[in-house]
Amino acid sequence: MNLRSSILAGGLVVAMSCAGALAAAQQTGTQGVGQQAGAAQGRGQQGGMQGPRAGMRGGAGGAGQMTPGELERWVDSYVLLQAQETLKLTDAQFPRFVQRLKALQELRRKNLQVRRQMLATLAGLMKATPFDEAAVHERLKALHDLDVRSAEELQKARDLVDEGLDVPQQARFRLFEEAVERRKIELLMRARQAGRRGVQDAPAGIR
Repeated sequence: MNLRSSILAGGLVVAMSCAGALAAAQQTGTQGVGQQAGAAQGRGQQGGMQGPRAGMRGGAGGAGQMTPGELERWVDSYVLLQAQETLKLTDAQFPRFVQRLKALQELRRKNLQVRRQMLATLAGLMKATPFDEAAVHERLKALHDLDVRSAEELQKARDLVDEGLDVPQQARFRLFEEAVERRKIELLMRARQAGRRGVQDAPAGIR
């Protein structure tokens, strides 16, 4: 099995596991992640991977169970699947690009997880009685240090990705990432709205 086939197989597993939750995020079809990704998305549909539009016409229920972490992993798989065609990568460029992009994605995901944990700790301190100002100040400093360190690490990882790309490919990558990020935010908002509607519509005894 070659590298692209391995990525396709892995992406399909993630897509299939997440499509059910995404299906209930909206009741009608929506637009794709942008003109840059349009052609690549069509190709993905032929292979069974439907990208961010996967399962977007579905019944109610389940969308509220989609966590941000699950959606981030699904989107990361989608980006890997569509990168070669969207960025117009050569076969020689593709393996190194995938390796470096996966490192960037993993670093971003790890930093987000740590940041969320630190924010949860901070939220707990803010609710504590009596209020511990010193502890809160310490957590704020740790959060600031994390943000600074994360920005530096992510920039280095992005520079490594860019090293293997020419200028037009770098531009396509920026546009593609921005389009996917907008789509991810839209899906999260729709999932949350669907979850709230489900609670409001449920009989009082099961709320």
